[in-house]
Amino acid sequence: MKLHCISDTHTRHREIELPGGDVLIHSGDIMSAPDPSQLSDFLVWLDEQAYTTKIFIAGNHDHLFEKEPELAEKIIKMFPSVIYLQDSEVAIDGIKFYGAPWIPTNRSGKAFSYMRDEYDIAKSHWEKIPTDTDVLITHGPAYNKLDRIMKPIRKDQTELNLGCPILGERIKEINPRLHICGHIHSSQGILDISEPTTTYINAASLGEDYQYSNKRKYLEWEITRNRERRPYGLVTRYRNGSNTRRD
Repeated sequence: MKLHCISDTHTRHREIELPGGDVLIHSGDIMSAPDPSQLSDFLVWLDEQAYTTKIFIAGNHDHLFEKEPELAEKIIKMFPSVIYLQDSEVAIDGIKFYGAPWIPTNRSGKAFSYMRDEYDIAKSHWEKIPTDTDVLITHGPAYNKLDRIMKPIRKDQTELNLGCPILGERIKEINPRLHICGHIHSSQGILDISEPTTTYINAASLGEDYQYSNKRKYLEWEITRNRERRPYGLVTRYRNGSNTRRD
């Protein structure tokens, strides 16, 4: 099963050309404002993509899902080919996917967020992840796993690790085969440790400038039904269409 991973498109989804395939995953931040028409446009586009399965979660810019969840649910139901995960799971061909939107933050006003020192709240979210999860999809990264702003463009941007340590602890406990996230735009990439442990993918499509300035528009990964690791697990596809194994 090949997974194509994208994230943080912020209403610019129509600028991505995707080849189609097995599973398309979007790790949140599809919107720029709590405008139902933005969600509808994204879902029309997502519905059109030539994938057998299409999964997405919300991010900290997707306020509509938090402020008006019933409206968001009503719109999503119009697109039966699309799977939305919010602290929930789905099994596809024997592989279990779980999705959650939560992120730690230093300031209020972001959707699906908790303050960095609210450890009990963070734990309450991440304890919900089932122990048999194969593919974990969250908006934010785990601590020290593709969670640094590598190319700051504003004075208020830090180069410190911004991922959640509580999420990181939960991942170590359950050892999912794959963790897919976004949120930190310039940390797009793959951390594939050469051991039978979790592979981390930050699939942010836009750069810190909110342009398609990252090296790739999407990342590709192949996963099998059993828990054996593929010898050269990573295949990334660049914008010019060429492929390479591992980063």
